[in-house]
Amino acid sequence: GRNLVSDPISNKGLAFPLSERDRLSVRGLVPPRILSIQEQERVIMDEYTRGWAARAEQEPEDEIIKSGVSPDNIRKWKVLQSVQDRNETLFYRILMDNFQDMAPIIYTPTVGWACSHFSQLYRRPRGMYFSHGDRGEMASMVYNWESDEVDAVVITDGSRILGLGDLGLGGLGISIGKLDLYVAAGGFHPRRVLPVVLDIGTNTQ
Repeated sequence: GRNLVSDPISNKGLAFPLSERDRLSVRGLVPPRILSIQEQERVIMDEYTRGWAARAEQEPEDEIIKSGVSPDNIRKWKVLQSVQDRNETLFYRILMDNFQDMAPIIYTPTVGWACSHFSQLYRRPRGMYFSHGDRGEMASMVYNWESDEVDAVVITDGSRILGLGDLGLGGLGISIGKLDLYVAAGGFHPRRVLPVVLDIGTNTQ
């Protein structure tokens, strides 16, 4: 499953139907929601025409922007995520060598903006998603994860994210960012960490 979602030719992102998710061992490796290729295209085209930095500039009342996260912080976050998707060795080398400058980009406060816009992120899947529909199946789903040995698991239910409220699945960005810091500053091996979100719904409309 992990190889499949990392293969740009075979990966369909959120378009895998439930039957294929079980059969191909990708259940839990992609968010539980199903989006057709056409729906995914609309999300990408919105980013293509507007862009994240431009969107941030157009949202001056956004709580995260008001807290001091600049469009340039968001640009830097995107650059680092792109490096991580291509070359994790390089990503962690850069993060370790520039830890003080980059920690606020990888984690708080910038990650708050990424979490609040997580549904617009289409990148290599990172972490595991367990939804209310997976009740009773989690023990079998965890075998879809690529590593049999995990030293650190960071779990969120997506609620109360950095004072932003209940972000549901978007909270996975917190688990990912925190574990990136554990790897860079705490010496954990990147193959032995597991970010998890328990996507059991939110209290918000």
